[in-house]
Amino acid sequence: MSSDIKSEVMDGAMEVLEGDGNQAQLAQLADSVAMLEGKLADEIRLRRYTEQVLDSRQLELESQQSEKRQMASEIEGLKRELAALQTQVHEARGQTKARDKQLADAKDQIFKLQPTRKDITEADAVEGYRLLCGNVQRWVDNRTRVILEDLDQGRLKGRPAPPQSARFVSFMKEAAKRGVDLDQSDGYHVIAIIMNYLCLVFFTKSFYSPLDDYEGDATLAFINDLESSMSKLPRDAAHCRHWRTETLIALTSQQGFKTRRARYINLVSEDLASLLSVVAPKATASDLQGSLRRSVVEPAADLAHQLHLASNVFSLKWPARGAWSRLELYECLNLATGGAVVDLSGTGPDSPARRKVSYMFDVAPGLFVERIDGGKKMTLKAICRPAVLVYGGQTDPPQPPQKATVMRWLWDSSGGPPARDASTKTANPRSEHYIHRQHRA
Repeated sequence: MSSDIKSEVMDGAMEVLEGDGNQAQLAQLADSVAMLEGKLADEIRLRRYTEQVLDSRQLELESQQSEKRQMASEIEGLKRELAALQTQVHEARGQTKARDKQLADAKDQIFKLQPTRKDITEADAVEGYRLLCGNVQRWVDNRTRVILEDLDQGRLKGRPAPPQSARFVSFMKEAAKRGVDLDQSDGYHVIAIIMNYLCLVFFTKSFYSPLDDYEGDATLAFINDLESSMSKLPRDAAHCRHWRTETLIALTSQQGFKTRRARYINLVSEDLASLLSVVAPKATASDLQGSLRRSVVEPAADLAHQLHLASNVFSLKWPARGAWSRLELYECLNLATGGAVVDLSGTGPDSPARRKVSYMFDVAPGLFVERIDGGKKMTLKAICRPAVLVYGGQTDPPQPPQKATVMRWLWDSSGGPPARDASTKTANPRSEHYIHRQHRA
Protein backbone atom coordinates (compact mmCIF):
# COMPACT_ATOMS: atom_id res chain seq x y z
CA MET A 1 0.00 0.00 0.00
CA SER A 2 2.84 2.47 0.78
CA SER A 3 4.37 1.77 -2.65
CA ASP A 4 1.06 2.68 -4.39
CA ILE A 5 0.76 5.89 -2.40
CA LYS A 6 4.34 6.76 -3.19
CA SER A 7 3.79 6.16 -6.86
CA GLU A 8 0.65 8.26 -6.94
CA VAL A 9 2.30 11.13 -5.02
CA MET A 10 5.38 10.98 -7.21
CA ASP A 11 3.35 10.88 -10.41
CA GLY A 12 1.20 13.82 -9.28
CA ALA A 13 4.20 15.79 -8.17
CA MET A 14 6.07 15.01 -11.40
CA GLU A 15 3.18 16.21 -13.45
CA VAL A 16 2.94 19.45 -11.49
CA LEU A 17 6.65 20.08 -11.46
CA GLU A 18 7.17 19.07 -15.07
CA GLY A 19 4.41 21.37 -16.00
CA ASP A 20 6.04 24.20 -14.17
CA GLY A 21 9.51 23.17 -15.12
CA ASN A 22 10.80 23.31 -11.60
CA GLN A 23 13.37 20.50 -11.21
CA ALA A 24 14.66 21.70 -7.83
CA GLN A 25 11.35 21.36 -6.17
CA LEU A 26 11.01 17.88 -7.63
CA ALA A 27 14.25 16.78 -6.03
CA GLN A 28 13.21 18.27 -2.69
CA LEU A 29 9.91 16.49 -2.85
CA ALA A 30 11.67 13.17 -3.56
CA ASP A 31 13.80 13.65 -0.46
CA SER A 32 10.71 14.31 1.64
CA VAL A 33 9.06 11.21 0.34
CA ALA A 34 12.17 9.13 1.15
CA MET A 35 12.21 10.54 4.67
CA LEU A 36 8.53 9.74 5.11
CA GLU A 37 9.12 6.23 3.86
CA GLY A 38 11.86 5.73 6.46
CA LYS A 39 9.62 7.00 9.24
CA LEU A 40 6.83 4.79 8.00
CA ALA A 41 9.14 1.75 7.98
CA ASP A 42 10.27 2.59 11.51
CA GLU A 43 6.67 2.87 12.66
CA ILE A 44 5.86 -0.46 11.07
CA ARG A 45 8.81 -2.13 12.78
CA LEU A 46 7.87 -0.52 16.11
CA ARG A 47 4.30 -1.68 15.79
CA ARG A 48 5.38 -5.23 14.94
CA TYR A 49 7.78 -5.28 17.89
CA THR A 50 5.06 -3.91 20.15
CA GLU A 51 2.67 -6.60 18.92
CA GLN A 52 5.29 -9.29 19.60
CA VAL A 53 5.90 -7.89 23.09
CA LEU A 54 2.17 -7.80 23.77
CA ASP A 55 1.75 -11.32 22.46
CA SER A 56 4.64 -12.56 24.65
CA ARG A 57 3.21 -10.76 27.67
CA GLN A 58 -0.21 -12.24 26.96
CA LEU A 59 1.33 -15.71 26.90
CA GLU A 60 3.11 -15.01 30.17
CA LEU A 61 -0.12 -13.81 31.73
CA GLU A 62 -1.97 -16.87 30.53
CA SER A 63 0.82 -19.12 31.88
CA GLN A 64 0.70 -17.31 35.23
CA GLN A 65 -3.06 -17.68 35.33
CA SER A 66 -2.69 -21.42 34.70
CA GLU A 67 -0.05 -21.70 37.41
CA LYS A 68 -2.26 -19.69 39.74
CA ARG A 69 -5.17 -22.03 39.14
CA GLN A 70 -2.90 -25.05 39.70
CA MET A 71 -1.52 -23.56 42.92
CA ALA A 72 -5.04 -22.77 44.08
CA SER A 73 -5.98 -26.42 43.48
CA GLU A 74 -2.90 -27.60 45.40
CA ILE A 75 -3.70 -25.19 48.23
CA GLU A 76 -7.22 -26.64 48.45
CA GLY A 77 -5.75 -30.15 48.60
CA LEU A 78 -3.32 -29.08 51.31
CA LYS A 79 -6.18 -27.49 53.22
CA ARG A 80 -8.07 -30.77 53.09
CA GLU A 81 -4.98 -32.70 54.26
CA LEU A 82 -4.45 -30.15 57.04
CA ALA A 83 -8.04 -30.57 58.15
CA ALA A 84 -7.61 -34.37 58.20
CA LEU A 85 -4.36 -34.05 60.16
CA GLN A 86 -6.01 -31.68 62.62
CA THR A 87 -8.77 -34.26 63.10
CA GLN A 88 -6.16 -36.97 63.69
CA VAL A 89 -4.30 -34.74 66.14
CA HIS A 90 -7.53 -34.09 67.99
CA GLU A 91 -8.27 -37.81 68.15
CA ALA A 92 -4.69 -38.57 69.22
CA ARG A 93 -4.93 -36.00 71.99
CA GLY A 94 -8.13 -37.66 73.15
CA GLN A 95 -6.43 -41.08 73.10
CA THR A 96 -3.41 -39.66 74.93
CA LYS A 97 -5.63 -38.25 77.63
CA ALA A 98 -7.38 -41.61 77.95
CA ARG A 99 -4.04 -43.45 78.14
CA ASP A 100 -2.70 -40.94 80.64
CA LYS A 101 -5.72 -41.65 82.79
CA GLN A 102 -5.22 -45.40 82.41
CA LEU A 103 -1.53 -45.00 83.27
CA ALA A 104 -2.39 -42.92 86.31
CA ASP A 105 -4.91 -45.53 87.39
CA ALA A 106 -2.34 -48.28 86.84
CA LYS A 107 0.26 -46.37 88.84
CA ASP A 108 -2.21 -45.93 91.64
CA GLN A 109 -2.95 -49.63 91.57
CA ILE A 110 0.68 -50.70 91.28
CA PHE A 111 2.42 -48.40 93.68
CA LYS A 112 -0.30 -47.88 96.25
CA LEU A 113 0.13 -50.03 99.32
CA GLN A 114 -2.36 -52.86 99.46
CA PRO A 115 -2.60 -53.89 103.11
CA THR A 116 -5.49 -56.25 102.38
CA ARG A 117 -3.25 -58.58 100.31
CA LYS A 118 -2.32 -61.73 102.22
CA ASP A 119 1.32 -62.59 101.65
CA ILE A 120 2.27 -66.26 101.85
CA THR A 121 4.37 -67.15 104.90
CA GLU A 122 7.17 -69.70 105.01
CA ALA A 123 4.93 -72.06 106.97
CA ASP A 124 2.16 -71.68 104.37
CA ALA A 125 4.65 -72.31 101.57
CA VAL A 126 5.94 -75.48 103.23
CA GLU A 127 2.41 -76.73 103.84
CA GLY A 128 1.39 -76.02 100.23
CA TYR A 129 4.50 -77.74 98.85
CA ARG A 130 4.08 -80.81 101.03
CA LEU A 131 0.43 -80.99 99.97
CA LEU A 132 1.49 -80.89 96.31
CA CYS A 133 4.07 -83.65 96.85
CA GLY A 134 1.47 -85.73 98.66
CA ASN A 135 -0.98 -85.26 95.76
CA VAL A 136 1.66 -86.40 93.28
CA GLN A 137 2.48 -89.48 95.35
CA ARG A 138 -1.19 -90.46 95.73
CA TRP A 139 -1.80 -90.00 92.02
CA VAL A 140 1.18 -92.20 91.18
CA ASP A 141 0.14 -94.89 93.70
CA ASN A 142 -3.40 -95.00 92.29
CA ARG A 143 -2.64 -94.72 88.59
CA THR A 144 0.38 -97.03 88.32
CA ARG A 145 -1.21 -99.89 90.25
CA VAL A 146 -2.62 -101.50 87.10
CA ILE A 147 0.62 -101.49 85.10
CA LEU A 148 2.60 -102.75 88.11
CA GLU A 149 0.15 -105.64 88.53
CA ASP A 150 0.45 -106.44 84.84
CA LEU A 151 4.24 -106.47 85.25
CA ASP A 152 4.13 -108.79 88.28
CA GLN A 153 1.73 -111.20 86.56
CA GLY A 154 3.63 -111.22 83.28
CA ARG A 155 0.90 -109.51 81.29
CA LEU A 156 3.10 -106.59 80.20
CA LYS A 157 3.80 -107.85 76.69
CA GLY A 158 3.47 -105.02 74.23
CA ARG A 159 5.62 -101.95 74.09
CA PRO A 160 4.62 -98.28 73.84
CA ALA A 161 5.66 -96.25 70.82
CA PRO A 162 9.38 -95.36 71.00
CA PRO A 163 8.75 -91.57 70.77
CA GLN A 164 6.43 -91.74 73.80
CA SER A 165 8.88 -93.81 75.83
CA ALA A 166 11.83 -91.66 74.75
CA ARG A 167 10.06 -88.48 75.84
CA PHE A 168 9.08 -90.02 79.17
CA VAL A 169 12.58 -91.21 80.09
CA SER A 170 14.08 -87.90 78.91
CA PHE A 171 12.73 -86.36 82.14
CA MET A 172 14.82 -88.71 84.28
CA LYS A 173 17.76 -87.31 86.20
CA GLU A 174 21.18 -88.80 85.49
CA ALA A 175 21.35 -90.90 88.67
CA ALA A 176 17.84 -92.24 88.05
CA LYS A 177 18.93 -93.63 84.68
CA ARG A 178 21.32 -95.90 86.51
CA GLY A 179 18.52 -97.20 88.74
CA VAL A 180 15.91 -98.44 86.26
CA ASP A 181 16.39 -102.05 87.48
CA LEU A 182 15.87 -101.34 91.20
CA ASP A 183 13.08 -103.46 92.60
CA GLN A 184 10.07 -101.47 93.92
CA SER A 185 11.47 -98.21 92.53
CA ASP A 186 8.98 -97.55 89.71
CA GLY A 187 6.72 -95.29 91.78
CA TYR A 188 9.62 -93.11 92.88
CA HIS A 189 10.81 -92.75 89.28
CA VAL A 190 7.37 -91.58 88.15
CA ILE A 191 7.14 -89.12 91.07
CA ALA A 192 10.56 -87.70 90.15
CA ILE A 193 9.53 -87.31 86.50
CA ILE A 194 6.31 -85.50 87.43
CA MET A 195 8.15 -83.17 89.82
CA ASN A 196 10.78 -82.45 87.18
CA TYR A 197 8.05 -81.63 84.67
CA LEU A 198 6.25 -79.30 87.11
CA CYS A 199 9.51 -77.51 87.87
CA LEU A 200 10.14 -76.89 84.19
CA VAL A 201 6.65 -75.63 83.30
CA PHE A 202 5.89 -73.67 86.50
CA PHE A 203 8.51 -73.21 89.19
CA THR A 204 11.81 -72.51 87.44
CA LYS A 205 10.34 -69.60 85.45
CA SER A 206 10.38 -66.02 86.67
CA PHE A 207 6.58 -66.20 86.44
CA TYR A 208 4.62 -69.39 85.95
CA SER A 209 1.93 -68.30 83.48
CA PRO A 210 1.94 -66.22 80.27
CA LEU A 211 1.08 -62.55 80.84
CA ASP A 212 0.27 -61.84 77.20
CA ASP A 213 -0.33 -63.63 73.91
CA TYR A 214 2.88 -62.55 72.18
CA GLU A 215 5.95 -64.55 71.24
CA GLY A 216 8.40 -64.75 74.13
CA ASP A 217 5.95 -63.25 76.67
CA ALA A 218 7.07 -59.65 76.04
CA THR A 219 5.31 -58.32 79.14
CA LEU A 220 7.25 -60.60 81.48
CA ALA A 221 10.51 -59.84 79.66
CA PHE A 222 9.85 -56.12 80.12
CA ILE A 223 9.19 -56.57 83.85
CA ASN A 224 12.35 -58.64 84.28
CA ASP A 225 14.48 -56.11 82.38
CA LEU A 226 13.03 -53.20 84.32
CA GLU A 227 13.59 -54.93 87.65
CA SER A 228 17.17 -55.68 86.64
CA SER A 229 17.70 -52.01 85.73
CA MET A 230 16.18 -50.86 89.02
CA SER A 231 18.51 -53.15 90.97
CA LYS A 232 21.49 -51.30 89.45
CA LEU A 233 20.22 -47.96 90.75
CA PRO A 234 20.34 -46.81 94.37
CA ARG A 235 17.39 -49.09 95.21
CA ASP A 236 17.41 -51.74 97.91
CA ALA A 237 16.23 -55.30 97.29
CA ALA A 238 12.98 -54.73 99.19
CA HIS A 239 12.00 -51.82 96.94
CA CYS A 240 12.70 -53.78 93.74
CA ARG A 241 10.86 -56.86 95.00
CA HIS A 242 7.89 -54.78 96.15
CA TRP A 243 7.64 -53.08 92.76
CA ARG A 244 7.76 -56.44 90.97
CA THR A 245 5.14 -58.15 93.13
CA GLU A 246 2.74 -55.19 93.05
CA THR A 247 3.08 -54.98 89.26
CA LEU A 248 2.37 -58.69 88.87
CA ILE A 249 -0.57 -58.47 91.27
CA ALA A 250 -2.08 -55.67 89.17
CA LEU A 251 -1.61 -57.65 85.95
CA THR A 252 -2.93 -60.92 87.36
CA SER A 253 -6.09 -59.22 88.64
CA GLN A 254 -7.22 -58.53 85.06
CA GLN A 255 -9.76 -60.80 83.40
CA GLY A 256 -7.47 -61.33 80.41
CA PHE A 257 -4.85 -62.97 82.62
CA LYS A 258 -7.41 -65.29 84.19
CA THR A 259 -8.45 -66.45 80.74
CA ARG A 260 -4.84 -67.03 79.64
CA ARG A 261 -4.06 -68.85 82.89
CA ALA A 262 -7.03 -71.22 82.51
CA ARG A 263 -6.04 -71.94 78.90
CA TYR A 264 -2.43 -72.56 79.90
CA ILE A 265 -3.43 -74.94 82.72
CA ASN A 266 -5.60 -76.90 80.27
CA LEU A 267 -2.69 -77.23 77.85
CA VAL A 268 -0.27 -78.30 80.59
CA SER A 269 -2.80 -80.88 81.83
CA GLU A 270 -3.21 -82.24 78.32
CA ASP A 271 0.55 -82.42 77.76
CA LEU A 272 1.27 -84.06 81.12
CA ALA A 273 -1.49 -86.60 80.50
CA SER A 274 0.12 -87.44 77.17
CA LEU A 275 3.50 -87.83 78.87
CA LEU A 276 2.17 -90.14 81.62
CA SER A 277 -0.06 -92.22 79.39
CA VAL A 278 2.79 -94.76 79.09
CA VAL A 279 2.41 -95.69 82.79
CA ALA A 280 -1.39 -95.67 82.70
CA PRO A 281 -2.07 -97.19 79.26
CA LYS A 282 -5.59 -98.39 80.07
CA ALA A 283 -6.89 -94.98 81.17
CA THR A 284 -8.61 -92.71 78.66
CA ALA A 285 -7.00 -89.42 77.70
CA SER A 286 -9.87 -87.38 79.18
CA ASP A 287 -9.74 -89.34 82.44
CA LEU A 288 -5.99 -88.84 82.80
CA GLN A 289 -6.22 -85.17 81.91
CA GLY A 290 -9.04 -84.51 84.38
CA SER A 291 -7.37 -86.33 87.27
CA LEU A 292 -4.02 -84.64 86.66
CA ARG A 293 -5.62 -81.23 86.42
CA ARG A 294 -7.48 -81.62 89.72
CA SER A 295 -4.78 -83.40 91.70
CA VAL A 296 -1.51 -82.07 90.32
CA VAL A 297 -1.60 -79.23 87.78
CA GLU A 298 -4.03 -76.83 89.47
CA PRO A 299 -2.44 -77.22 92.95
CA ALA A 300 1.00 -76.68 91.38
CA ALA A 301 -0.19 -73.57 89.52
CA ASP A 302 -1.85 -72.19 92.66
CA LEU A 303 1.32 -72.71 94.69
CA ALA A 304 3.51 -71.17 91.96
CA HIS A 305 1.15 -68.17 91.85
CA GLN A 306 1.53 -67.57 95.58
CA LEU A 307 5.31 -68.08 95.56
CA HIS A 308 5.90 -65.76 92.60
CA LEU A 309 3.83 -62.97 94.20
CA ALA A 310 5.43 -63.31 97.64
CA SER A 311 7.51 -60.60 99.29
CA ASN A 312 10.30 -63.11 99.88
CA VAL A 313 11.93 -65.03 97.03
CA PHE A 314 10.91 -68.71 96.99
CA SER A 315 12.37 -71.33 94.66
CA LEU A 316 12.52 -75.09 94.09
CA LYS A 317 15.98 -76.61 93.77
CA TRP A 318 17.14 -80.17 93.11
CA PRO A 319 20.06 -81.70 95.01
CA ALA A 320 23.43 -80.65 93.68
CA ARG A 321 25.82 -83.08 92.01
CA GLY A 322 27.49 -85.35 94.51
CA ALA A 323 24.32 -85.73 96.55
CA TRP A 324 25.55 -89.15 97.71
CA SER A 325 28.18 -87.42 99.89
CA ARG A 326 25.74 -84.95 101.50
CA LEU A 327 22.81 -87.13 102.51
CA GLU A 328 22.59 -85.30 105.85
CA LEU A 329 21.09 -82.33 103.97
CA TYR A 330 18.25 -84.26 102.37
CA GLU A 331 15.10 -86.15 103.29
CA CYS A 332 16.19 -89.74 102.65
CA LEU A 333 13.48 -92.22 101.67
CA ASN A 334 14.61 -95.79 102.35
CA LEU A 335 13.64 -98.12 99.50
CA ALA A 336 14.32 -101.13 101.75
CA THR A 337 11.57 -100.09 104.20
CA GLY A 338 8.92 -98.97 101.75
CA GLY A 339 9.98 -95.33 101.63
CA ALA A 340 10.30 -94.63 105.36
CA VAL A 341 12.40 -91.55 106.12
CA VAL A 342 15.93 -92.20 107.37
CA ASP A 343 17.29 -89.39 109.54
CA LEU A 344 20.94 -88.87 108.65
CA SER A 345 21.21 -85.34 110.09
CA GLY A 346 24.60 -84.68 111.64
CA THR A 347 26.28 -87.63 109.95
CA GLY A 348 29.25 -87.48 107.61
CA PRO A 349 30.16 -89.53 104.54
CA ASP A 350 32.44 -91.78 106.61
CA SER A 351 30.23 -92.15 109.69
CA PRO A 352 29.06 -95.67 110.65
CA ALA A 353 25.42 -94.76 110.02
CA ARG A 354 26.22 -93.99 106.37
CA ARG A 355 28.16 -97.15 105.57
CA LYS A 356 25.00 -99.21 105.17
CA VAL A 357 23.09 -96.54 103.24
CA SER A 358 23.47 -96.05 99.49
CA TYR A 359 22.16 -93.10 97.48
CA MET A 360 19.92 -94.14 94.57
CA PHE A 361 18.50 -91.00 92.88
CA ASP A 362 16.64 -87.71 93.44
CA VAL A 363 12.88 -87.89 93.97
CA ALA A 364 11.76 -84.29 94.54
CA PRO A 365 13.36 -80.83 94.74
CA GLY A 366 13.47 -78.87 97.97
CA LEU A 367 11.73 -75.59 98.76
CA PHE A 368 14.11 -72.69 99.46
CA VAL A 369 13.63 -69.07 100.45
CA GLU A 370 15.67 -65.88 100.28
CA ARG A 371 14.18 -63.53 102.85
CA ILE A 372 13.99 -59.81 102.15
CA ASP A 373 14.85 -58.21 105.47
CA GLY A 374 16.03 -54.68 106.20
CA GLY A 375 16.16 -53.86 102.50
CA LYS A 376 18.58 -56.73 101.84
CA LYS A 377 18.24 -60.23 100.44
CA MET A 378 19.30 -62.84 102.99
CA THR A 379 21.18 -66.11 102.37
CA LEU A 380 19.35 -68.91 100.60
CA LYS A 381 17.75 -71.23 103.14
CA ALA A 382 16.07 -74.63 102.78
CA ILE A 383 12.65 -74.71 104.45
CA CYS A 384 11.65 -78.07 102.95
CA ARG A 385 14.55 -80.37 102.17
CA PRO A 386 14.94 -82.15 98.81
CA ALA A 387 13.89 -85.80 98.82
CA VAL A 388 16.24 -88.54 97.65
CA LEU A 389 15.84 -92.30 97.44
CA VAL A 390 18.36 -94.37 99.38
CA TYR A 391 18.77 -98.03 100.18
CA GLY A 392 19.63 -98.90 103.74
CA GLY A 393 20.36 -102.59 104.15
CA GLN A 394 22.27 -104.85 106.47
CA THR A 395 25.35 -105.27 104.31
CA ASP A 396 28.29 -102.90 103.99
CA PRO A 397 27.94 -101.61 101.32
CA PRO A 398 24.23 -102.35 100.91
CA GLN A 399 23.15 -104.32 97.85
CA PRO A 400 19.68 -103.21 96.63
CA PRO A 401 17.77 -106.01 94.86
CA GLN A 402 17.20 -105.75 91.13
CA LYS A 403 14.22 -107.04 89.21
CA ALA A 404 12.18 -106.49 86.06
CA THR A 405 10.65 -103.02 86.31
CA VAL A 406 8.30 -100.81 84.34
CA MET A 407 11.11 -98.30 84.00
CA ARG A 408 13.38 -100.90 82.38
CA TRP A 409 10.50 -101.82 80.05
CA LEU A 410 10.05 -98.16 79.09
CA TRP A 411 13.77 -97.54 78.76
CA ASP A 412 14.18 -100.50 76.40
CA SER A 413 11.13 -99.30 74.45
CA SER A 414 12.65 -95.84 73.99
CA GLY A 415 15.43 -97.13 71.77
CA GLY A 416 18.03 -95.33 73.88
CA PRO A 417 21.46 -96.53 75.03
CA PRO A 418 21.78 -98.96 77.95
CA ALA A 419 20.54 -97.23 81.10
CA ARG A 420 23.78 -97.67 83.02
CA ASP A 421 25.74 -95.95 80.26
CA ALA A 422 23.14 -93.28 79.52
CA SER A 423 24.57 -89.84 78.90
CA THR A 424 23.03 -86.72 80.37
CA LYS A 425 20.05 -85.39 78.45
CA THR A 426 18.18 -82.18 78.84
CA ALA A 427 14.46 -82.83 79.10
CA ASN A 428 12.47 -80.59 76.82
CA PRO A 429 8.82 -80.55 77.84
CA ARG A 430 6.47 -79.76 75.02
CA SER A 431 5.16 -77.01 77.25
CA GLU A 432 8.28 -74.97 76.62
CA HIS A 433 7.51 -74.87 72.89
CA TYR A 434 4.32 -76.68 71.92
CA ILE A 435 2.22 -75.50 74.87
CA HIS A 436 3.17 -71.84 74.49
CA ARG A 437 2.57 -72.03 70.75
CA GLN A 438 -0.85 -73.61 71.34
CA HIS A 439 -1.56 -71.02 74.04
CA ARG A 440 -0.95 -68.14 71.62
CA ALA A 441 -3.02 -69.89 68.93
